Amino acid sequence: MLVLSCRKENAEEAHFTKRKYDYDIIIEGGINTMQRNQYIKLTAPSYNPDSLPTPIDGAEVLVNDGHRDILFKLTSSPGIYSGNVAQNQRYNQPYRLTVRYKGKEYTAIDSLIQVVNIIDDFIPLSILRYPDKRLELNIPKHTFGFNSAARWYIGNKNQPSWQPSKFDSVSYSYTHSFGVPNSIYPLLNQKRKEWVSPGEFITIYKFSMSDAYSKYLYSVFLETDWRGIFSSSPATIKGNISNRAMGFFYVTDVDIRRYRISELIQ
Repeated sequence: MLVLSCRKENAEEAHFTKRKYDYDIIIEGGINTMQRNQYIKLTAPSYNPDSLPTPIDGAEVLVNDGHRDILFKLTSSPGIYSGNVAQNQRYNQPYRLTVRYKGKEYTAIDSLIQVVNIIDDFIPLSILRYPDKRLELNIPKHTFGFNSAARWYIGNKNQPSWQPSKFDSVSYSYTHSFGVPNSIYPLLNQKRKEWVSPGEFITIYKFSMSDAYSKYLYSVFLETDWRGIFSSSPATIKGNISNRAMGFFYVTDVDIRRYRISELIQ
């Protein structure tokens, strides 16, 4: 058993280190219309199963809003840069990110698409009423077949308000303009479930996505959330960042609404 265990661990490590592409940098974050202070996170990827990506603190980060380059400065959080983008509502116009680090330059472009207001769209959640009058909030992670793709965040007493400066794991939901990825095998039952009361409030954030960003996320989920035992070999996921970089620089419009649970009970 010890020999088999050692062989398994060696095989897993060899699989981890055997890769087709190497990346110099990981870039996360983008521009939103909710506030002027914007945030970009830079990390160096790890190719060791025992370590995590490390923050990058010595880079030059610029965002062009169509009129000028705005310098993003390193915050007190390692690897996170912030800048004030006053022109953050230039709809259907491109924003350009430039990152310079260790003699290399990485660039990306994304355009701002206006979000469909929450009140004019289907809200991806349901509330179940049990015979004992308890209420259960159900939020599926993925819903398919929409006219336009969007990302959602639903905050309540157990989930803090959305903060663009936070890059930790966040419970987002997604409405996709594409169909179900594989009709032969069922998707994982990925839902967020919570007990709620009629007088409780929730805050719903809806984020627009460009076509390029929605396609990128769809390809990411094909290799993560929607992989099964009959899935094909992992594909190369390409973002919109040039050179040897991983990630996606996005621009998003944000709509925010606050509802009492009783308003959403059908």
